[in-house]
This record gives sequence, C-alpha cells and structure tokens, in this order.
Amino acid sequence: LYPYLSGLIEGYHKRGMTTFLVTNGTIPSALERLETLPTQLYVTLPANGEEMFVKITRPMSGPAWKNLMQTLDLIPSLEPGTRTVIRLTMVKGLSLREPGKYARLIQRASPLFVEVKGYVHVGFSQRRLKKENMPSHEEIKSFSYELAEELGYIVAGEVKDSRVVL
Repeated sequence: LYPYLSGLIEGYHKRGMTTFLVTNGTIPSALERLETLPTQLYVTLPANGEEMFVKITRPMSGPAWKNLMQTLDLIPSLEPGTRTVIRLTMVKGLSLREPGKYARLIQRASPLFVEVKGYVHVGFSQRRLKKENMPSHEEIKSFSYELAEELGYIVAGEVKDSRVVL
C-alpha cells in the first residue's frame, strides 16, 4: 500500500473527505515520500526509551526504535495543514511512568496534540498482559497533567469511559 498511499489520500481529499493516517512510525521513508499529506497524522509512541519499546512492542525488525525516532524528527517538517498527534497507550506497571522521558521524545516531534490513552485488555495483548495492566482513568489523568506540565501544553479534554486525555 505504501507506494499508493499519497494517491489514496489525494483521492479522498478530492471527494471532500478528511483523512487520518495512523502509524507506528517504523517506516519513516513512507511518510517522507507522501506528496499529499493526510488531514491528521497520528504517530504511536508506545514507550519512553528503547528498552521499554522492545519489551512492549517486540519489534520484528532491528531498527524499529531508530526508525520511530526518525519519524518523530520528521513531524515538524510536515506542511502546516496537517494536524499532528502523538498517541501514548499507557500500560499500568510498565509504561505508565516517567512523564519527563516521554516529554523529551514528544518535544522532538513538536506535535499539535498529545493523546494519552489507557491500555485495554483485548485482542492478542491478553497473551502478554493482564487485566491489572489496565490503568484507571484517574491514573491516566494524573499522568497526563504531569506530562502537560513538562511539555508546556494544556489539558484540552478527556473521555472518562475511554480513559483518554488530550
């Protein structure tokens, strides 16, 4: 799909639609080649360091962390018409800690928004994680306020049922 992604986005835009591209950031060259950018770009940042990244994502390719860092560095160069979002999925007992480390990584990307979401015990993740790894909304909210302070951002909203803070 990567060779056709720009054309697909352009086709949706010609039809008056908005586009949302969600990526794990491990193929920065795919973003660099886009001639037409999406309306909104979400980049998942699953960890605040390489060791935790490997533990959480179990990447199949060796340079996945390095590629994610390249993607974060690429985000500020995207045209101003694209809204950029860094999405954090927080796992209690694993990644839900050290907001300052996340802040330093997020600052590389300088996104318009940061979405902090609590892990949900569904799908294949049930094989590796426990239900107890699901943080409460209050834990997500507390982490988000610490992160916002580190970044100089404001908390714009939250959805308690979804355990999400923007």
